[in-house]
Amino acid sequence: MKRWLLFISIFLMLFGVIGCSSDQSNNEKYYVLVVQGDENISDKFGEFAGNPVLELEYLTSLEVANEKYPENEIERAPAVFIFETGGGEMKRLEFKTYNVDEAIDFLKEAKE
Repeated sequence: MKRWLLFISIFLMLFGVIGCSSDQSNNEKYYVLVVQGDENISDKFGEFAGNPVLELEYLTSLEVANEKYPENEIERAPAVFIFETGGGEMKRLEFKTYNVDEAIDFLKEAKE
C-alpha cells in the first residue's frame, strides 16, 4: 500500500513539474520602442510585426524620446526598449539595449 502511495505521489509531482515547465515565451507579446538617432534602422524590425511584436514605435531623435518617455532614462541613440505587454499596453520593461543586433536576436528568440 505504501509503495502505491509513493508511486502515485511521485507520478503526480512529475506531472505537475512537466505541466508547469512548458515554454510560455511563445505566448509573450511585446511593444518595441526604437530610438533611431542618426542612422535609419526602421527596416530592421518590420519582420517581427504581429509576432511577437504587437506594436512598434519609432522615434527619430533622442530629445523627443526623453520628452515622451523620461522614466526610461534614454542615454543615447540608437536605443531599443522591449516591453512585455500582456496583450495590452506597455507593462514591464523586458529588455533594454543600445545595440540593435542584440534587440533583433532577442526578438528572433521570442518569435521561435
